[in-house]
Amino acid sequence: MEQRKRKKESEEMLLNKKAKLEWRPEDYAQAIGLSHKCTGKGEKKKCHYKTFQFHANKYGLEDSVLLVPEDGEKPYVAIIKDIYTQRKEGHVKLEVQWLYRPEEVEKKYVGNWKSKGSRDLFYSFHRDEVFAESVKDDCIVHFVQENKQIPNRRKHPGFIVQHVYDNVKKKLRKLTFNGFDLQQKREIDHFVEKTILRIGHLRDIVKEQKTLISRSKRTVPQSYIIKAVETSRESNNVVNSILESFDLLTGDSDRDKSLEELLEVVKPKCRTSRKKQAGDYDSFWPNDVVSVVSALEQALYDSLKDDIAKYSNKVEILVGKLKRGFTFDELKVDLEEPILKDDASSSISKSVGRKDSFEE
Repeated sequence: MEQRKRKKESEEMLLNKKAKLEWRPEDYAQAIGLSHKCTGKGEKKKCHYKTFQFHANKYGLEDSVLLVPEDGEKPYVAIIKDIYTQRKEGHVKLEVQWLYRPEEVEKKYVGNWKSKGSRDLFYSFHRDEVFAESVKDDCIVHFVQENKQIPNRRKHPGFIVQHVYDNVKKKLRKLTFNGFDLQQKREIDHFVEKTILRIGHLRDIVKEQKTLISRSKRTVPQSYIIKAVETSRESNNVVNSILESFDLLTGDSDRDKSLEELLEVVKPKCRTSRKKQAGDYDSFWPNDVVSVVSALEQALYDSLKDDIAKYSNKVEILVGKLKRGFTFDELKVDLEEPILKDDASSSISKSVGRKDSFEE
């Protein structure tokens, strides 16, 4: 049903355009240059091209594009696999390979998959023919294996693909799934390599190491230890989720850990409900503090990135001082870093627009 729907929308869009009395030639997609090959015979003959133009925008083979959906829906995402014209009609047509948004796939088919953000897409081997006029714009799609860190949205905007949706068997597979045939595996590897060429090699995700506790040395009941570990994990997951929602994850595991520690010690001093009075300047969690803490950490890192040991030491000092209730002014004097006195203050004011909520 989803396949038929997408194809029908593309056809209906062109028919509606044809129905207009005044339709200029430049409003149709135009193939660029000479065809590089022709296939078929007679009315089924196709002339294939490497690029086409529509509304002054040029698109080529292997480009990721957004396609016009029904009113009120998000654009479809696809990869252009072929560009051709047919003697019978003369219109530029595309063979596209669909990428699915998670909400376009029934929940029962995604299994235990969990979203990592609004950029998620599923790759598929489902191809269709659409009119070139259904292309709305180009887009960027990063193919990232599950053992790699997701690229930072600010530095590398675009969609993220980590899974393949089999629209025939209704299964969700990882990019590293061993059951793909040779051609499918080559397709996936090709897009992973293109991502690496575009943004560089991504860091590996360090898996959590489990520490075994010797029964002979255990002095605390195991149930207490398990509960403490679970509570700590839940707290860390909440902070990590907040950093992700504010798009402040740096992609550097050490820096992200420092941000988490700083936010953990600031959180108890913040209110968890919205301000009700205009004169109430208590910090509100997390809106009033997350960006400020991030700017403070950024200032420290920019100043000390050539000496990571010193950076870590300063972060440790910050965490300790915040735990003991020091104010922001006292921290600046104690740390005595020029970056905190000048650049950090301007950075914080630019990012948040109000330093007073952190000082209070």
